[in-house]
Amino acid sequence: MVLGGMEMKVAFFKFFPPTLWASGGGEVQVVKTVEALERLQVKVVLFDLWSRVRGFDILHIFGSNYEVSGLVEVAKRVGLKVVVSTISYSAKPVWQWKVWKWVDRCVPVPTTYRLRQRIYDRADRLIVASRSEAYQLAQGFRIDGRKIRLVPHGIDVKRFELAGPELFTERYRLRDFVLQVGRINRHKGQLRLIRALDGTGLDVVFIGPLDHSDPEGVGEFERLLRSRPWVHYIGELDHDDPMLASAYAAARVHVLPSFSESLGLVTLEAVAGGAAAVTGPYPPIREYLGDYVYYCNPKSVDSIRKTVLEAFTKGPKPGAREHVLANFSWDKVAERLLNVYRELVK
Repeated sequence: MVLGGMEMKVAFFKFFPPTLWASGGGEVQVVKTVEALERLQVKVVLFDLWSRVRGFDILHIFGSNYEVSGLVEVAKRVGLKVVVSTISYSAKPVWQWKVWKWVDRCVPVPTTYRLRQRIYDRADRLIVASRSEAYQLAQGFRIDGRKIRLVPHGIDVKRFELAGPELFTERYRLRDFVLQVGRINRHKGQLRLIRALDGTGLDVVFIGPLDHSDPEGVGEFERLLRSRPWVHYIGELDHDDPMLASAYAAARVHVLPSFSESLGLVTLEAVAGGAAAVTGPYPPIREYLGDYVYYCNPKSVDSIRKTVLEAFTKGPKPGAREHVLANFSWDKVAERLLNVYRELVK
């Protein structure tokens, strides 16, 4: 991007929680953001800790774990502008963060809490994906609200909009089923969903890797799978596999009954693919989708059953797909980020 005769160059550094990397979400976010920014003529390079070359104007760090505090401080000392995508939304109750804020004052050595505070103090801009994330940050840390910028997550809207059901239905002979995309473990709610749909006559399809850190949950899932012929496990699909987009198009309803979610991008993908979406009442997804989806109590089998049957009967909420396609593309993400960068490089 050329500003005042000068080309803008941004360096990306990625540091995500292990759980996000395990799901593939971190890699997808960085890659798709780079592609969208480059369509806007912004030069993006991946930051190399061992390189002495500094041919960029802004360092954009994805993740605010305490481990990146030193990088932020060094970048500021050499005169770089630093943008941090905090990626910090948590299901932990607010009181736990407030306790840490108090305890930190009494500890004579740097704590992980204090190192995170340094990141937020020194960064020029803090990118949050939702107002809920911004609120949590302000409750748990000392945050200068003037630094906060809201940039929602994106999805490949065109890929999910244009995908048809044929690829999936021809291979698996299934259509108008209940779908869940996500890691297979007790937290994500596959067991509750299966039990909720007992006796309904609906097929349910699961796509995602088995979470071997939860052997009891995976074992119970496999037992239920063997005893119920209407439950189908496809396995893990690469995020860019056309079969995934086709599965959303072939499904009637997508359900995400996790105990908690930082967002649940699969819900956005499902809506873009034309499915009715059932989700727990996670604060970020309420911000993104409002009344465009069906909400269940993810801890209640009865609530999941009732809500899924309602969504299956009524279909997608009016205007839901159009809302997602218009507001949550990677191009929209890039436009918002470019505005943030322009604030810092004038």
